[in-house]
Amino acid sequence: MSKYFGIIDIDLLDNGTRHPNLVLMKIAGYLRDHKISYKFIFDNSENINIFDYIYASKVFTFSKEPNFLANFRKKDNIFRGGTGYYAEEENQGIFNRMRDEDMMRLESDPLLPNFSMKHQMPDYNLYDKFIAKEITKGKQPLKYKDYQQFSIGFLTRGCIRKCPFCINRNIDYVYDYSKLKDFVDNSRSSIYLWDDNFLASRNWKELLLQLKATKKPFQFRQGLDMRLMTEEKAEMLSKCNYYGDYIFAFDQWEERFIIEKKLEIWKSFCSNKTTKFYLFCGFNLTEADDDKLFEDVFYLFKRIEILMSYGCLGYVMRHEDYQNHPLGNIYTQIARWCNQPQFYKKMSFKEFIDRNQSYQEEHSKSKNICKSLSTYNNFKDKYASNWNEIEPLFNMKYQNKINSSLCKIKT
Repeated sequence: MSKYFGIIDIDLLDNGTRHPNLVLMKIAGYLRDHKISYKFIFDNSENINIFDYIYASKVFTFSKEPNFLANFRKKDNIFRGGTGYYAEEENQGIFNRMRDEDMMRLESDPLLPNFSMKHQMPDYNLYDKFIAKEITKGKQPLKYKDYQQFSIGFLTRGCIRKCPFCINRNIDYVYDYSKLKDFVDNSRSSIYLWDDNFLASRNWKELLLQLKATKKPFQFRQGLDMRLMTEEKAEMLSKCNYYGDYIFAFDQWEERFIIEKKLEIWKSFCSNKTTKFYLFCGFNLTEADDDKLFEDVFYLFKRIEILMSYGCLGYVMRHEDYQNHPLGNIYTQIARWCNQPQFYKKMSFKEFIDRNQSYQEEHSKSKNICKSLSTYNNFKDKYASNWNEIEPLFNMKYQNKINSSLCKIKT
């Protein structure tokens, strides 16, 4: 007797997301290949009781399950998975167990005999009907390019760093995972790699040559580890048909010396194409952490200052803990400035704040203080005794900080 499967992307239904859920696309790929009926559920009015089984997944812990899922008549036939269900588990033993179970569950799923996460080709058309519906509502097709233009996969998994905020904090090695043939669809123009730390792989060179041989533009979307940069790696990477910006990470101020040392190598080979760094912040911030908030914001700007001197962009990545502090909105304002190159390159953070206020005054009848300026003023009042330390950083400008002796860059 045939079965009917429902597939739910919880992140998509709750918050929207820039990227498709790779696991769900692989499940759909398996069902498609085995001629098993399935449907992608993206409408809250869907009668979910027509399905025999439901696979639901979320990447983000803050995404909430849709209310209609509670109405499914066969509660035991709902299978939930994804990092969103365990990423914030603080007990290391429980986290390790949940992580291992999540990584291996589908491999032993009796409903999906011989399913392989490594080798299953995704169903890249899973989101097509959802996208078509959104476009009819006025959304721009470009908004969904990550769903429609890219083959997505992992050549390697794991990391050597064991960062406490990372989903890979329970392992300290990198291992080979999928082959390109497992996830590269010839109909798709480009490739996204979601590897956690590609440059830590002992096979990085061979894999990079394989990527180049596809002649498709590709990008390591999770970023690369600048701390592992060598001249050989810099030369090979800089000559690739790379998609968009080269992305790295600069997560800790304490890493500044190794970052600068490796940046000098990188910039000697790649000075004209944009280099961007993820800037992690806000982790483990609590409501009462006044000193920690100031220190975190201060060293976030010190990292930005270094990046500016090398002609690099920053991209602020806020851990959701930033919301715990009453002044946590300062991170939102910094991200609004830093993560948009047209602002980051042309004005200081303070100028960006002032521009927000003048825009409100010019385009509305209200003369009230805008959210950006209110946040800035509250931060200034709170840290008045330390203001002389941080004010110069709030006023620094990219164009003035670029050091021509450190990099050659087109301005």
